[in-house]
Order: sequence, then structure tokens, then C-alpha cells
Amino acid sequence: PSPGAPTVERTDKDMVRLDHALRAWATASSEHSVPLKQAQQRIRRGEVSVDGTVVTEPRHQVVPGVESIACDGSPVPAGEHSFCLMHKPPGYICQRHPRDPSVYDLVPEHLRRPDLAACGRLDRDTTGMLLFATDGGVQSLLLHPTSRVWKEYTAVLQEDCSALRPGAQAAFEAGMQLADGLQCAPAGLEAVGASTVRVRVHEGHFHQVKR
Repeated sequence: PSPGAPTVERTDKDMVRLDHALRAWATASSEHSVPLKQAQQRIRRGEVSVDGTVVTEPRHQVVPGVESIACDGSPVPAGEHSFCLMHKPPGYICQRHPRDPSVYDLVPEHLRRPDLAACGRLDRDTTGMLLFATDGGVQSLLLHPTSRVWKEYTAVLQEDCSALRPGAQAAFEAGMQLADGLQCAPAGLEAVGASTVRVRVHEGHFHQVKR
């Protein structure tokens, strides 16, 4: 910062990774989604500076709009992020795909942006709330295992809840080991109907709730 410039107040809420900020700018400036790896390569090559100082660490934390970011001498504006919620219907995957029905096909035209991404995934046959965001920092906060953001699912069993083995709830709370050896973190299990249970997890392993 220049002499006499105010000190930047850094808070976890405002800070994002430099590679995410660069990717968001590059994607918004083009007609297609820019891979995160491409943004990281530019940073490592020394093409990006923060407040006039070259930074070569992609995970460097910045406050867009407060700290001045530049790429090859061109300013990287903070821009405005977009967020939207969708109630995902069955039959759609949560990845962009040229042939299979995708949740991105359901996003209204006026909300579509190359950098708009789903924060997490639901299986093709699963319904429920799905958050979309252009803010890479928010995506990382919600998805990174260390954030321990709880997700809640309602599952309908093929049998009555009385068929659950004794101690099932305690096993969930202690952290179960699945048949393939995967050790799950502590989770929550609650019967909410004759054959319906509510499952709470803060992980995202493949088909974890179904397994």
C-alpha cells in the first residue's frame, strides 16, 4: 500500500483466495468458464500483483475491492457476485453436460453466467435445495471439509423405521465405518415418520447417505 494509505481490515467473511478472484474475473470477461488451474498457473508465473507486489501463491488471501489486484498490469475489478437457489427436481445431474439433462439447463437465462457453479451435488434421482454462486470463496467455505457445514437429507426407507438395528442412532453419532472401509465422521440420524428418517452429515463422500 502507498504511504499513508488506510490499513486493510481483513476478516474471514471478506477474504477470498487470489486464484478464485482471478478466475472469477477471467470467466466474467470471457464467454466460457475458465479453469481454476489456468488462474493458478498465471499466478505462479508472476503475472499477478496485489497492491503493486507480485504474488506467486494461488492460495494467498485477498479482499477484492479493498486491495488492488492486477494481472499483466490490467486491473482486476472486484465485480458483483450472483447467488441463486434452486429446488432440484429428479432426473437432472449437477454437472454441465452436453447430452444428459443438467441443473444448469434449468437456470433462467437472465441468471446464467459462465462462472455460476453449484455448491455441491445431489444425485440424479435426489431432490432438494441447491445453491449456485459465482463467489469461489463462498463455494470453498461451504464445501471444504474443515468448514464442517452440516447438510440435512430426508430419506424414505424400503422398510419401516422399526427395522433399523438397535443402536443405529448412536452408531451415526459416533461415526460409522461403511462396508468398503470408509470411516465417516460423526453424523445425525432421526426417525421422522413410519418409514422416513432425517440424516445430517458435514461430509460429501460418494453416495454417502444412500450407503
